[in-house]
Amino acid sequence: MDNNTTQQINESTSDERLLGMLSHLSIFFGGIILPIILWATQKDKSKFVSYNSLLALFYHISYTVLIILYVIFMVVILLLMGVGFGSMHKHSGGDMPGIMIIFMIFLYAGMFLLIFAGIGYGIYLAIKTYQGKLVSIPFLGKVVYKKVYGTDRL
Repeated sequence: MDNNTTQQINESTSDERLLGMLSHLSIFFGGIILPIILWATQKDKSKFVSYNSLLALFYHISYTVLIILYVIFMVVILLLMGVGFGSMHKHSGGDMPGIMIIFMIFLYAGMFLLIFAGIGYGIYLAIKTYQGKLVSIPFLGKVVYKKVYGTDRL
């Protein structure tokens, strides 16, 4: 099955859908703490909430790791460019090379794109969860589904 396939869950109640949605929206206000709390309190009561809170938890962690790796990549690239262009800077009269400005613009644009795409996908997951659908994130969805439901049907 495709990783982005959604599946209707008929047995989820309005409260379960709300808790699942809040676990995904915790990217704004709760970080990883809210999904952990929801999973710990609901893991035996609702598989729907358990699935969505674990999915949100792993999504938040992987999203944070991705941002940290991108920042490290940005720093390394800018440092290498700064060292390389530093010798040219002394001989060129003090102006910053145009290529470095272009690289900085692309790197910062990539950072903002990464941040807003991650937040937008979190909102998408929250909306689909509130509709009562089981949404799978590539790589994470099947692992979490198997952990919660005991099968790899998703």
